[in-house]
Amino acid sequence: MRVEPGQRAGIDGSASAWARIRLLPRQVLLFALLLFLSALAPAIAELNRVLVDPHGSTWLGALARHPALVSALSLALVVGALLVLERPRSLSPVAYARQLRDRLAAVQADFDGALRRRAHEEEEERHAPEPLPSEP
Repeated sequence: MRVEPGQRAGIDGSASAWARIRLLPRQVLLFALLLFLSALAPAIAELNRVLVDPHGSTWLGALARHPALVSALSLALVVGALLVLERPRSLSPVAYARQLRDRLAAVQADFDGALRRRAHEEEEERHAPEPLPSEP
């Protein structure tokens, strides 16, 4: 079994979750990171308000005093990023939902195929004959 740098082998010999996640397309990874960071935004704003600027003297502190506004801005950022990464082909929200569903199915199929190819390559490496030692 071959384990790449930064990769941890699983119990059953499969690659770690991080190695599998790296098989996703870059746009999907960037969107997932943005989604994660936007979910953290209200907590970060509250920590900023409590620890750094309790009186709300800066614009960030004043914004942090309104958690609904912080959540709305996070949601708007995620929706905007989704619209930029996956441009709608029509103005219909139903058609866009179908487009997103089809895109998700395509990414999932590509990801599953990459996992199968990787498992097949690892299986071939495990069953490959050992190289003969060279004589000096």
